[in-house]
Amino acid sequence: MKLYPGDGGAAVGTAPAPKARLSPWTGDEAELVRDLHSNAIDGLDQAQVQERLGRHGPNALKEGKKTPAWARFLAQFKSPVVVTLLAATVISAILGEVVDAVAIASIVVINAVIGFLQEAKAEAAVEALKRLSSPKARVLRSGATVAVSAEEVVPGDLLVLEAGDYVPADARVLLASQLSADESLLTGESLPVAKRTGTLAVATALADRTNMLFAGTAISTGSGRALVTATGMATEIGRIAGLLESTESVKTPLQSRLEEVGARLLLLSLAVVALVAVLGRLHGDGWLEVAMTAISLAVAAIPEGLPAVVTLALALAVHRMTKRNAIVRHLPAVETLGSTDVICTDKTGTLTTGKMRVRELAGADGSIVEHVPAEAADSLGNLVEAAVLCSNASLGPGGDAVGDPTEAALLLMARDRGRNPADIQKEHKRLHEWSFESVRKRMSVAVAEDGRVVVHVKGAPESVLPLCRIDEVQNKAISAALAALTGKGRRTLAVATRSLPLPPEQFQPEYHAAPESVERDLDFLGLVAMADPPRPESVSAIRRCKAAGIKVVMITGDHPITAKAIASELGLSEPGRFEGVLTGAEMDALDDQAFGVRIEGTAVYARVAPEHKLRIVEAWKARGLVVAMTGDGVNDAPALKAASIGVSMGKGGTEVARQASSMILADDNFATIVAAVEEGRAIYGNIRRTIQYLLSGNLAEILIMLGAALMGWPVPLAPIHLLWINLVTDGLPSLALASEPVPPDILHTSRKPSARNFFDREFNVEMAFIGVTVAAMALAVYGYSLRVEGELTARTHVFSFLVFAELFRSFASRSETKTFFQLGPLSNAYHLLAVSIPMTFQMLLHHTDWFTGLFKVHNLAWGECLPLVALTLVPAAVLEVRKWLRHRGATAVAT
Repeated sequence: MKLYPGDGGAAVGTAPAPKARLSPWTGDEAELVRDLHSNAIDGLDQAQVQERLGRHGPNALKEGKKTPAWARFLAQFKSPVVVTLLAATVISAILGEVVDAVAIASIVVINAVIGFLQEAKAEAAVEALKRLSSPKARVLRSGATVAVSAEEVVPGDLLVLEAGDYVPADARVLLASQLSADESLLTGESLPVAKRTGTLAVATALADRTNMLFAGTAISTGSGRALVTATGMATEIGRIAGLLESTESVKTPLQSRLEEVGARLLLLSLAVVALVAVLGRLHGDGWLEVAMTAISLAVAAIPEGLPAVVTLALALAVHRMTKRNAIVRHLPAVETLGSTDVICTDKTGTLTTGKMRVRELAGADGSIVEHVPAEAADSLGNLVEAAVLCSNASLGPGGDAVGDPTEAALLLMARDRGRNPADIQKEHKRLHEWSFESVRKRMSVAVAEDGRVVVHVKGAPESVLPLCRIDEVQNKAISAALAALTGKGRRTLAVATRSLPLPPEQFQPEYHAAPESVERDLDFLGLVAMADPPRPESVSAIRRCKAAGIKVVMITGDHPITAKAIASELGLSEPGRFEGVLTGAEMDALDDQAFGVRIEGTAVYARVAPEHKLRIVEAWKARGLVVAMTGDGVNDAPALKAASIGVSMGKGGTEVARQASSMILADDNFATIVAAVEEGRAIYGNIRRTIQYLLSGNLAEILIMLGAALMGWPVPLAPIHLLWINLVTDGLPSLALASEPVPPDILHTSRKPSARNFFDREFNVEMAFIGVTVAAMALAVYGYSLRVEGELTARTHVFSFLVFAELFRSFASRSETKTFFQLGPLSNAYHLLAVSIPMTFQMLLHHTDWFTGLFKVHNLAWGECLPLVALTLVPAAVLEVRKWLRHRGATAVAT
């Protein structure tokens, strides 16, 4: 093209503000240069740059307002359970129960500190990922090429680009020499996009704007110059970042469940206080005594250890996940994946390797063979050798290929088949190259081979095959092979060769300057089929997700045929139920109701834009499902933020995606998602069983107090008894339950967590059964001792009974389906210790005068202890027998 200097030399003070047209990919390049008051030869001068920086600001995305540390710490106290406990702390202090107030407040503060520190640690890890080398850009300034910080690039700047360069801003291509760009992080397209000059229509889709370069992408091959048309938030990346501001973050299922627990406990506490106060007054108790008993029972109804239990369970999971290369930014996010119904995942670099590889080869007769590593040379050796000689890529010291992804794949193919690409290139001296051109769709090289000149050609089959000498039978076979490979979504190259009738020393490149002089009468060697292959671990990860009842949906910018082929290899499709492919254009033609119907049968989305990803996530969520979104690109960020949990890639992902997510995979491995699902299921099970253990024990205490009041008996448990019971039974044992190891078969044997609540029918029935059983036995012990031995002994017996019964019952609470002996007594050694310590304290309490005076109980003779301990084993034994009978019944039904 002709380069127009433009009017960039106008004085800054008098020049109008540069304005790029609304669609910079349309219209003439020279007109665009004038609109931006730039200069296509010398670029901008420093005065213009400073003026534009002042007007447009730095070339950077707007960062969200950071929450100060003090606000993040106070946010730890928002839970209704924590608010209730704080209220109980104040009331206890007012009533003079200073020890109780200090104990409850300490638990709340410790919980808040742990949560704050974990989130701070995760944010520090994210900041470390941000502190990578600051990107640079090469621009023309006053006729000289200079390197500047990407933030200093302004509209009208002229970018100078080569392979490997980072594109700092949106820009219109002015010069292009074999220029291509990797736009996978923006569009999801796995292959580099060839760039050229020229004009495009206004309605051209983002992925098809071949005369534009976009901020955040990278130059794959060639070189060129481009005129900056937009910077910062005005770029395509900035537009997507703007979507994040209008996308609200959602609460995790765990946060919703715990809020429900807190609300229910608060209502229960108020009801208990009112009921006990009425009964106390009816029996003639004084107001102070009634108030003390009612408040103490209300505090007893609230499991003080719940926040600490939940925090510990999440912190342990975070620790385990860190070892598996997952950085959790917010504690509740760990559990969310266990509740996930649908995982919407990006394809390129997430499910696939993100690198082109040869998958199949077809010989000159059209026969297709899978490309597998082979040490010995085979019948396709000539095809492999010619393909390598047509490659300008190279192998680095570590064995990785450097250069155009397609040409790099050819070198790796040769290495896989036992050939050293460097040796092949050394043995065949290159004499000349006819470079790839978009019009010809092929490239050729002339090499010296056995004292003669040989020309090797590679390119698009429709470009190379017409130049080959093939008969009708061979043509049909090749066409059939080509159709089969294209149907599998492969990118296919044809390779051919020709010997020239002259020795190498007589070869004159200038005589053969026109490629048409040698690209004729070719001998066809075969086809090379390539694709971005699935990660091996992704296939097994998807299989395990299906076993866990989780749908996996693939979202990509690739062509539908390519997307469907990869989905088939990954095992995503479910024939007859979940196998359809839907494109972004087809989505646009559907209203929300019609689209909501289509998603049930759609496993793959192709040629999608960021708005489509967001719509997919929201459509699944509208069905009441928990949706996880994985991705690495800027185009994934809005959907990552809108999903129930966003999982971004830390190694190859973008900062925008990481900031929008709740979890970051440092190894970019989709298989780590399955580990997170296991952790989430384990956390849900641990927290559910722990809450059931805590609430059933508290229910038993309430029923004992109410039962005694209804019977007209003296108050069986003093306030200090209730608080001590909660301390020793809700403390270490509940923490041990929360740290129960992840069972190896958890995805197959565990329930999928409810997205809404813990309190399903099974939970309520089990809690009521346990509470009533323990309360009935405790009241029986109290009533008998009260009649036979008096009030002090009766209180002593029921107090000790409750402590030991709850401690022994914790062993039965380790699993909903397996007994203590099936799990293995030593599978959680910490649990044994967590029960032994409070048991020791309880025994000392009954045999130390100071403690018996403080707790208003008497010394228990060892003869009294044995029958009492035997009785405390009954509730745990009943639960274990119930589990054994259920398992036996289920086995009988199965057989």
